[in-house]
Order: sequence, then C-alpha cells, then structure tokens
Amino acid sequence: MIASTEDRHSPRTRSQFPVRFEVIPFDGRGFVDAHVEDLSPDGLRFQCQDEVSTRSGMLLELLIPDAQPVRLVGRAAWVRELPNHSGFEVGSRFEDQSARGRKTVERFLQHDAFSSGA
Repeated sequence: MIASTEDRHSPRTRSQFPVRFEVIPFDGRGFVDAHVEDLSPDGLRFQCQDEVSTRSGMLLELLIPDAQPVRLVGRAAWVRELPNHSGFEVGSRFEDQSARGRKTVERFLQHDAFSSGA
C-alpha cells in the first residue's frame, strides 16, 4: 500500500502494466503510452514522458494482463516531474467507469493480492 496524505477511498496496490491515455479535450495527438505504477478501484498512478496538467481530463486505456483493454475516464489529481527530467508521474482518479471496467480492475486487484500472498 502506498502511504500518502491524499484522501483515498481505497488503498492502491503496486501494479505494473501498460496504460495509454489521451487528454480531454482531445488535442489530436492520439493516445500516449505510459506505465502503471499502482492501482486501486478508484484510481491509479502512472509514469509517462509527456507532461499532463493537473485536473486534466483523460481517456485511459488500461492494458491489464490477461484481460481485454479497459477504457475509463479519469482526471489528473496531481503531476510530478521525475528526477533528471526523465518524465512525469501522474496520479489520476477514475471519474467514469463502466461496470465491466470496474469489475475488470477489481478482479485484477483480487488476483494480484492472492498471487502475492497479501
């Protein structure tokens, strides 16, 4: 679990898999590749090369292992530049999830917790 002073409804679980995002309103750049660092049913933290503005809306496509890609709408709660200007870390809250999307995330988190012995 990641300790933080931020308000969270659910603790985040360290997870690593690809994610793609597109900033809303769409700017024509298309999806940008990134990498999930941790995940909860309510949000995620990811690293990317492109800077994102705090409070930006984003269409997120989670590429969860052994599952169909899941698209969710999120909002950047915070953004930090990584050391040595190597990219950015973004904390995003999910704002709109389909039932299938939420179920896929929860199933992954349950499986991941079971696999790690948590």
